[in-house]
Amino acid sequence: MKRVVIQPWLAEKNLYACCFLLLTAALAAALVVPAYPKKIFYFVSYVVALFLLVQGIRKRWIADKTALAVALPLLFIGLVRLIWSRLFAHAAFSDVVDNYSQGGKLFIIAALLSYFILSWRACLTRRLLGISAIILFIGLLATLGAGLYEHFRTLQRIQLLTDSAGTVSYLITALALTTLYVSHQVVTQRLGQMALFLAVFALNMALMILTESRAGILTLPLLYLAYFSLTHRWAGKITLAGLAAAVVIGLFLMPASVWQRLDSIHNEVDSYQTNNNTSIGARFSIWKGGWHSVSWSLLGQSPDSRTAIARTYIQQHERNNPEAWKNVMYHLHDDTLETLSLQGIAGLLSLLTFYLTLLVVAIRRGVPGLSLLPLAIVIFGLTDTVLIQSSSVMILALAIILSYALMASPPQRSR
Repeated sequence: MKRVVIQPWLAEKNLYACCFLLLTAALAAALVVPAYPKKIFYFVSYVVALFLLVQGIRKRWIADKTALAVALPLLFIGLVRLIWSRLFAHAAFSDVVDNYSQGGKLFIIAALLSYFILSWRACLTRRLLGISAIILFIGLLATLGAGLYEHFRTLQRIQLLTDSAGTVSYLITALALTTLYVSHQVVTQRLGQMALFLAVFALNMALMILTESRAGILTLPLLYLAYFSLTHRWAGKITLAGLAAAVVIGLFLMPASVWQRLDSIHNEVDSYQTNNNTSIGARFSIWKGGWHSVSWSLLGQSPDSRTAIARTYIQQHERNNPEAWKNVMYHLHDDTLETLSLQGIAGLLSLLTFYLTLLVVAIRRGVPGLSLLPLAIVIFGLTDTVLIQSSSVMILALAIILSYALMASPPQRSR
């Protein structure tokens, strides 16, 4: 019998393709299918860890600076959060510590996965990207279907598998932007790219309206217009202006409930001095209490200490704002302030490194459109906490890994 010999590079390509597609499926299903996406995430991490170990033993390691630039910030932020959670494991607010413990582990796993997916991105083929684009687009459609079903069943703002409408709005955007990035690599004709852009934007905006997230609805059109201007330079200023006009017209067609929430922004800000027990008023009180609770030490403080100090400030200076008093035990509605208040200077440095490195890598590698993903995380993190729940960390990590793999491949090593 003739022996079949599988070439090492072919085996690597097949393994890479399987891992890439599994991670794509995990991201596509993360907001509508419980449990299984996270199981896929862990399974792929085990496979990748074993693969990298074997590659190290065989001295077939690929050293890639771009992969390191993405992986190291993920590792840094994961280690800080994991160490902090171990340091304050005794805290009474154990759910807060558990969230950061799980999130820290996921960031560390994401660092491993990102290094593999980016270092071996020469294995990406047009066919693989095409299949991934289809999976992601189906996932986006399924997410819209699930969102519509939930909305018509409850008549409330949708949350899907997350804990709040605000959180799900940000994660939907991460899924949509990744779908757009991957699909853009497959669809090369200008008319097709335009149709693709409009379709993904429409799906994203429809889901955003179902969440009624004010930050998301106000930010999303600007993000997409920025992406279009950066990646469709052939379109010209007239096309961009027409697209902007279409977006403005579309905004006027939003449901009345969304307009009421947008209109309430002005009223809530104006009434803050006399009535701070509103959605925005509570955020102001939370931010003030959180800032005064900051412990300027290397690894911060326990959630118990943060909560006690913030609540004391709210009682004394914010007219005992009831919504703020309740919420500071969970988070501070701002990723940077939240991280600084708990994980101290190390936490702040890890978060800023995470933000800045992803932005710089995308810009320096000549793909500025890719910078819209980390920029969206930064913007949404100004008014909410995106990086606490483990499911949120996983989805954002998957979006980063799959999106940044689309950068130009490094030169292939000799075989």
